[in-house]
Amino acid sequence: MRVCVTGGAGMIGRRLVSRLAGQGHIVAVVDDLSSGLPMPAGAAIAHRCDIREEGEMLALIGDFRPDAIVHLAALHHIPTCEIDRRRCLDVNVLGTETVLMAASEARVARVVLASSGAVYRWVEGPLQEETSPTQAMDNYALSKLSNESQLRLWCERSAATGRIARIFNTIGNDDPNAHLLPDVLAQLEHAGADAVRLGNLESRRDYLHADEVAGGLLAILADARPQPLDVFNLCSGEEHSVERLVNCLGTCLGRTIRIEIDEKRRRRFDRASQLGDPAKAYSLLGWRAQLGLQGILNRLLAEMASARTPAIRLR
Repeated sequence: MRVCVTGGAGMIGRRLVSRLAGQGHIVAVVDDLSSGLPMPAGAAIAHRCDIREEGEMLALIGDFRPDAIVHLAALHHIPTCEIDRRRCLDVNVLGTETVLMAASEARVARVVLASSGAVYRWVEGPLQEETSPTQAMDNYALSKLSNESQLRLWCERSAATGRIARIFNTIGNDDPNAHLLPDVLAQLEHAGADAVRLGNLESRRDYLHADEVAGGLLAILADARPQPLDVFNLCSGEEHSVERLVNCLGTCLGRTIRIEIDEKRRRRFDRASQLGDPAKAYSLLGWRAQLGLQGILNRLLAEMASARTPAIRLR
């Protein structure tokens, strides 16, 4: 296949590009490199471009003529999306419209959209694609719900197929955003600190390693069923509190990590639970997450150790 990956230089995108190239697919990467990560190896074409640039996107997609587009490019960091609301919607919504317009012009047959577990209403219990209600509770979720509607309309108008991946909390050593684990590790690296300052400790999330997310996207891309549009959770089916995550990290490091509450870090509005149900992806795609929380953290630390000499004290 000829596959275009927007956001292909990001934490998930670069892993997906590597796997696609390893399977013999011809890959074009579109990324503005705003994450600070370089273009990934394995791409036949690596084009630095903002997805909102209509002319460039039309030319690139038109020349490459992909069989499929995997659309990952977006602003992901929720606090940033709240602070810079207009830019979030500009990149995530208008940028997606530009990608879909270019896909229509080039008669692309399939688009896989990266959405988020954040689109579900704040409820307890496993979140299911067919039955759990969706509701935007922050600006990022608003943009992702808009993207899902945009893809639905695109499928109806172009007679092409679309797949939505609702991706839950992703962990990797090259996360360019100041999410929870990068923040914790950065605090631990500071002069060999044994304490971290955090806000909300009770919030529970469903964690995946970025390698597993890339595998899930491959499975979705390969879904040959004739449905014009379908949606899949990419999640583990297990959730862990912030406190549990930090304690498990300490176990992996062979050290005790002390948690100090910082009231300034508390989110005023924060969902208590975000637990995904992975049954549909396993039933229809044969994909499921293999790593538990400790496995995810051990892989993260191994990646860090191979990438550089970590300042944090390993076991």
